[in-house]
Amino acid sequence: MPPGTSGLERDLNLVRRRAWLFIPFAILGILAALFVGRATGDSNAVASLTLDTTVHDLVAGGDRGLRIFEAQEMTSDDRFRQKVKDAIGDQDFDFGRFAISLSPISVADGISRGILTVSITDPDKASAEKYRQAFVDVFQSEYVNEEGLYRQKFLERRVKVAEDNQAEYLKAYSALKASVPASIAVDAYLETRGNSTPSTASNEALARLQVELAQVDATLAAAAGASPAALAAAASSLLGQPVAAADAQAALTLKRAALAAATASFSKSATTIAESQLNAEQLRLLDTARGLRQVKEESYIRLANAQVAVQSAESHVDASYSFSGGLAGSLLGRIAVALAVTIVFGLVAIYTLEWLSPARTSK
Repeated sequence: MPPGTSGLERDLNLVRRRAWLFIPFAILGILAALFVGRATGDSNAVASLTLDTTVHDLVAGGDRGLRIFEAQEMTSDDRFRQKVKDAIGDQDFDFGRFAISLSPISVADGISRGILTVSITDPDKASAEKYRQAFVDVFQSEYVNEEGLYRQKFLERRVKVAEDNQAEYLKAYSALKASVPASIAVDAYLETRGNSTPSTASNEALARLQVELAQVDATLAAAAGASPAALAAAASSLLGQPVAAADAQAALTLKRAALAAATASFSKSATTIAESQLNAEQLRLLDTARGLRQVKEESYIRLANAQVAVQSAESHVDASYSFSGGLAGSLLGRIAVALAVTIVFGLVAIYTLEWLSPARTSK
C-alpha cells in the first residue's frame, strides 16, 4: 500500500481485495438462517380484550345471557367461527388453533367486566398476526353492535325457551280437553292459581248476581210508597241509564227477571266445573296444564325483558397486543441471521488470512 494510507482505507482496500471470502460464508449464513428459524419455534401472537357490558334498563336477573361468560361462549358458535374464516380468507382454516381464556373482573346485575385472552401460533410471524387480527375484528363487531351475534344469541335462547314452553302447554291442554266431558268448562279451571278452586271463582260471580237481584227486589218493594220521580231516579241508578218515571216500574221488573234467570243458569252451570267432577287422571292433567300455562306466560315475560335489556345494553372492547417467540423464523429475522453470519465470519476469515500471509511469504 502507498505510504500515508489511513487505517480505515487499508481496511477497506483489504476487504475489497479479499471480498471473495464472503461467498462461502454467505452460503453458510443462509443455511444457518434456515436452521435457526426452525430452532426458535413458532411465532405466538396474543391479544387481550378488556370487555365491559352495562345494561341500563332491566329487571332483576334480566341480563343473564348478556354477561362476559356468554361473550366467551359466543366464540364456540359455528356462525362466529365462519365469520372468522371469512375474515382470514381460508375456509379450511382450523379454528381450534386459537387458544381462548376468560378472566372475570366483576359480574353483577347490569354490570359485567372481564378480560378475554386469545392467542395463536404460526411459523410465520405475519400469518400469526393476520389470524389474531381477524379474530379480534370479528369479535369486536359481534360483541358491540346491537345486531351482533352476542345479543342475537341471547334473544334466540329466550325465544326458544318461550316457544318450547308454549308447545308443551298446548300439548297438555289438548290432552286435558280430550279427557273431560264437553259439558265441563276446561278453560275455567285454567284461570285458577295455587289452592284456588273453580268453585271459588264461580261463587264470587254468583254472589255479584245475587247482590244485584237483591237491590232490584228492594227497590220494587219500596216502589209502593215512593213518588214516580224517586222511583225513576232509583231505576236509572240501578240500570245505569236514564229511565222515564212512567217506565221505571216495568224496567225494574224486566231487570229482575233477567237477573233471576242469569242467577239460576249460572248456579246450574257452576256445579259442572267443580273439581269433584274430575277423576284422578283428569286432575293430574289439569295440574300439569295449569303449571305449564304459568311457565309459558313467565317465559314470554322474560323474553320481553330480554328485548328491553338488549336495547339498553352498552358494550365496549379495549384491545392490547403482544408477541413472543419465532423472531428468527420471520423473513426479516432470517435475513438478519444470514447477513450476520456472512459479515462476521467473512471478516474473521479476511483478517486471519491477512495475518497469516506475511508468515507464509517469509518462509
